[in-house]
Amino acid sequence: MSNVVLLFGGNSEERLVSVASAQNLAAQYNFDELVYQDFHENLYKISLDELFAHQDVFTKEFKPQSKAFAANLEEAIEKFQDKVIFLGLHGSQGENGAIQSLFEDHGIAFTGSGSEASHLAFEKNKAKEIIAGTDIKMPEEIKFKNKQVDSVKSKLEAFLAQHKKMVLKPTASGSSFGLYIVNTKDELEKALLKIKTSQFENYLAENFIKGRELTVGVIQEGSELISLPASEVIINEGRAFDYEGKYLGAGSKEVTPAKLSEYELKQAQELALEAHSAFGCYGYSRTDMILTEDGPYFLETNTLPGLSKPSFMPQQLLAADISFKKFIQSQIELAEARYDFEEDEDFDETDEI
Repeated sequence: MSNVVLLFGGNSEERLVSVASAQNLAAQYNFDELVYQDFHENLYKISLDELFAHQDVFTKEFKPQSKAFAANLEEAIEKFQDKVIFLGLHGSQGENGAIQSLFEDHGIAFTGSGSEASHLAFEKNKAKEIIAGTDIKMPEEIKFKNKQVDSVKSKLEAFLAQHKKMVLKPTASGSSFGLYIVNTKDELEKALLKIKTSQFENYLAENFIKGRELTVGVIQEGSELISLPASEVIINEGRAFDYEGKYLGAGSKEVTPAKLSEYELKQAQELALEAHSAFGCYGYSRTDMILTEDGPYFLETNTLPGLSKPSFMPQQLLAADISFKKFIQSQIELAEARYDFEEDEDFDETDEI
């Protein structure tokens, strides 16, 4: 097996989650190198002891003890030749396709989806265009930019009056950063004031779909796609499933496996498989959805979902009786073969657990 490098950290809004994922990954697999990228994109070689010594991982920035060996990935690219990069990055930097494109250009093996699938799934506008070409149901939407708030305000007010409740979210973000759920005109007014100065330029307004919030992972083993048991997010009244809810346990509860009928589970797993294939994902993904009486509605697909101990993918792997170490090993094997797979393989999408 090749020399395997775990790359984590980065400059996205999910960089703390990335460090938590790295701790969980390194606890289960003996990586040859641990490479941390800081907010300014500098790269550092990290020891296992240094990684495990970091506490309060979801609230405190990781600070490397050594000096940076490169100012960015482009500068270090030659050091990654003939190695496999296990991508422990999350959020915009990890999932928008830019890093994947860099590695593809240099023929470097890496885990997870390629640049095109990553970009299509991460940009919510593009993702919805892809899903619109399938039989999957989605919420209605209005697209706007944060600098256009004043000009679209009346349109958004009419949308809210029509649907009674709506969701405002950036088209390129993860872990619910920049997301607002509004029920009243006053709440909309307050959300738009914040969006006006948001770091995120492009936004979507969607009608709120009432139902059960589910998420379903898909993993690839060889040429076979397997859908994992579903997880359900149960949110306390008046809360949103934001960063604090996901990682600090504030105002929400996660249930894995979700308590679903056989038919409901089949619907959810089929949607996850179809979305994974529609985007052309590779290795693994996780799709969020709302289960209603009319079936599940697509929300988004994550191409590098969190792999921290409390994250959904490890929960679902455990529920499916698939060891986390086996998952890591299979992803590394897929990374080693990824350029062969992209040319030759068709995937079997029928298996569910």
